[in-house]
Amino acid sequence: MAEHDTWFLLVQYRRRGRTSVRTFDDINEAAAAYDEAEQRFESKLEGHDPEMDVLLVGASSLDVVKQRYPSYFTTEKSRSAKVHQLLNSLPAIPAH
Repeated sequence: MAEHDTWFLLVQYRRRGRTSVRTFDDINEAAAAYDEAEQRFESKLEGHDPEMDVLLVGASSLDVVKQRYPSYFTTEKSRSAKVHQLLNSLPAIPAH
């Protein structure tokens, strides 16, 4: 982590197919917000197929976060559609 990185709190609403993003410059504020989100959504984060996911990551920009965590930003709702969209977003690798 670079000292100038921004902290991004991602709250993914899986069944709605959307993710909310909050940004923080201070790691302590980011960690407190992460803890609050984990407690607030505790019942929806558990089980075989949780409704939600909460993630705190540091990066230089939201574009970098979207590149590293594309599954949080897919617009599809079904699992198969998400996998299809993610696979289609991968760069082609030439055969040798």
